[in-house]
Amino acid sequence: MAGWHAGANSPERAADCARWRAAPRRLPASASPWAIGRSWADLESTLFDSDWKIHADRLVAAYDIVEIAKHSIAVHLSPQPRFRFYGSPQNCISILVDMLTGNLRRAESDVRSLETRIAERTAAKHGLGLPRARLGIYLAIKHLIQPGQNVILSPYTIHDVINMVICAGGRPVFADIDPATCNIDPAQVAGLLDGNTGAVIVTHLHGLSCDMRALTTLCSANRVPIIEDAAQCFGGRYESRPIGAIGDVGIFSFSVKKNVNALFGGALVTNDGVLYQRIVDELASFEPEDTGPLLRQAVKCLLGDLTTAPLVFQGLTFPVLQYDTKNGGRLANRLMSSEKAPTLHTALPESYKRRLTAAQARAVIRQLDRVEADMQTRIAYARIYQEGLSDLLDVGLPPMREDGSHTYLDFPIRVPERQALLKHLARKGRDVREQWYTNTADLQCFSQYARECPNARTTAQQVVLLPTYPSYGESEVRKNVAAIRGYYRSRDAVVPRPLQR
Repeated sequence: MAGWHAGANSPERAADCARWRAAPRRLPASASPWAIGRSWADLESTLFDSDWKIHADRLVAAYDIVEIAKHSIAVHLSPQPRFRFYGSPQNCISILVDMLTGNLRRAESDVRSLETRIAERTAAKHGLGLPRARLGIYLAIKHLIQPGQNVILSPYTIHDVINMVICAGGRPVFADIDPATCNIDPAQVAGLLDGNTGAVIVTHLHGLSCDMRALTTLCSANRVPIIEDAAQCFGGRYESRPIGAIGDVGIFSFSVKKNVNALFGGALVTNDGVLYQRIVDELASFEPEDTGPLLRQAVKCLLGDLTTAPLVFQGLTFPVLQYDTKNGGRLANRLMSSEKAPTLHTALPESYKRRLTAAQARAVIRQLDRVEADMQTRIAYARIYQEGLSDLLDVGLPPMREDGSHTYLDFPIRVPERQALLKHLARKGRDVREQWYTNTADLQCFSQYARECPNARTTAQQVVLLPTYPSYGESEVRKNVAAIRGYYRSRDAVVPRPLQR
């Protein structure tokens, strides 16, 4: 374009802007929310800035246009993939550009801005950016308990959460779960609280909030602090209070599989000024996140976006996944599962001793305005799943809530014959996956902390995750419902029962 190198007020730039405004558009102006929520005017102002500097935002805007075109194609294709990264590829590109231009760690004020925004969103006094959510769990435990104290938590979580407890000087004590939500059972917690309990970790798994009223009542009566692992529930509310700010400390995740994606990253919120300062002081001794892990994660994210792109997924990726699922899903488990080789750690890995970079903070800030709208879309999908599957006797469903307390990062169902159902869905052209989390109370690496948790053991063998990401589409949700119903129709497993709430 003639105005690319021209001055802000040049005739060439004015002509280019006029051509942009007048250019015929095959897509409606409202199409852009399918990308990341920008309007055409927003894209124009980003593409034609005042000084014509080449920066990440311009590339992000260009990818927005690509995403609009991709969506217009994708709505006619089926199946859609089991998962797509939020904010990709825009965030990957912007972080990569910051790496290449030396801006990865510049403007630390952007980290402070993010911390302020997170604190404001959660009505907490203090917010703190983190390189990883699990580091927040480690820091919270380390500065809340005395060495050797018990930390009560659910065994149905990633194994590294258990490691963070151990590395911080705590002794993990497993409390069994409520199968309906896959979350820690308050009744189990009540039976484990004693004089040596230093903290309770409550995990809002799959975006389903724990029973915080019962848990806060229990812990307040025993003067035990609560750490909310809200890694999968950012943006949720419980009885009008922001998830993460109900306990003494809240931890959020901004990793690639979350509803806000900064490749790695997280945040911590608290109202405890003394605790906050202790954690700030320790974080100050860490270096910013290395470029190596960020680069590898960005490449992984871009490859994931490519393999799940319209046409590529339906023509290449899905046939491979379909064949794999029919044969036990070993390839997908090997490539995608984060729980492949659980190992005990007694000291915090050096690679975790990092700080959030400014580039990651900017990536998070760009996505914050989409959190509420994306959550409402996921809730709408959850309602379709709930209404369509509620009469299936052999399918355990999560409670249906539309008040924001359940954000449904995925829609977890529990089925007694998981592999048989997955193979049936693959044959019917549906792409869904099993939950790879296990019952960590049964893991050999944590055998010294072993405890009988039968609900967690059974649940770990039954959960199937149905897609809910915003661009998935209502028609795809209904196709999943129809395919699942088809599996059980021949088994006479359909009986009337009320909608679960």
